[in-house]
Amino acid sequence: MKLNFEEKYAFTTQMAMILDAGFDMVQGVEMIGQEVENSHIKEVCQDILRYFQDDSRLSQAVLKTDAFDHYMIHLLEVGEISGHLDETMLSLSQYYERMNDMSRQLQQALTYPIVLLFMMFVVIGVIVLKVLPIFQDVLKSLGSDLSQYAYTFMQCGQIFSFIGFCVLLIVLILLASFYVYAKVTHTSLLTLFIDKVPFMKSLSQGLSHAQMTYALSMFMSSGYEVEAAIEYTIPLIQEKNLKKQLENCLKAIQSQVPFLEAIAQNHIYHGMKLNMLQVAEKTGRIDQVLAKLSLTYQEEVNDSITHFLNVIEPTIVTFLSVIVGIVLLSVMLPIVSILSSL
Repeated sequence: MKLNFEEKYAFTTQMAMILDAGFDMVQGVEMIGQEVENSHIKEVCQDILRYFQDDSRLSQAVLKTDAFDHYMIHLLEVGEISGHLDETMLSLSQYYERMNDMSRQLQQALTYPIVLLFMMFVVIGVIVLKVLPIFQDVLKSLGSDLSQYAYTFMQCGQIFSFIGFCVLLIVLILLASFYVYAKVTHTSLLTLFIDKVPFMKSLSQGLSHAQMTYALSMFMSSGYEVEAAIEYTIPLIQEKNLKKQLENCLKAIQSQVPFLEAIAQNHIYHGMKLNMLQVAEKTGRIDQVLAKLSLTYQEEVNDSITHFLNVIEPTIVTFLSVIVGIVLLSVMLPIVSILSSL
């Protein structure tokens, strides 16, 4: 049973407060399981406590529940290795809060366009399959000749209406498939949206950069050498290109290439972010700058999703308005042509 973003946020927030108060992990999970009203979280807490008997590591107990995602499991491993499990829980709480907000915004922003798409699909389907054939029969029965312009526009309108109907049908089928796949795989719509939609690749890369940067900052603030920090961070990354770049960076560092030079060669950071790291290396504050860069990447992802949501609704409305306008003109112009010939 997979927990949604809101449930993960509730669990990690409570764990962060409990660990910060000085309680251990087992006590924290027991307290959450006793106090929480959500049946899903309560069941997961019971599973975690049961798996603790086989393995005393929280990350492994969480992995066996199959209720959490890849990012949380690996970041818990980072927290256990670095000795900052309380900070890790706080970071996860903030991460799931942002993901929950973005998921809710995505659902709210797409609900109206999807309903509108379905309504227009029905309307255009009725026009294409019922109204236009009847209208053509009526014109023929009147025995009046249409002007060449009106006749051409009517034919074009019919073709365009049919194309629009097919496009809407394909879009609705894709959306339905997307929803069914999310339910079957127990994956959030936001995660699928970012990972599977082609033009959302930059968002996926931004999230992966944020996750990688935070992990590096945590290890380096705990006193780990750069090579060890990168080695532990690599399993955390799911985005293939970034993972390959980080692996090449590790090989370069093992070949005695300086850290920042290896990063620049593999294009992991560039521009202002790379300049900030160069300054941080001279001042000995790379871990702090990495933590700030992680927040910067997350804010960029939030801004990109907000921008997309602000654009998608008027785009869909405009597309549907054009289809309806052409359909109406293809019907009205022949009528006007006949009336003018009388």
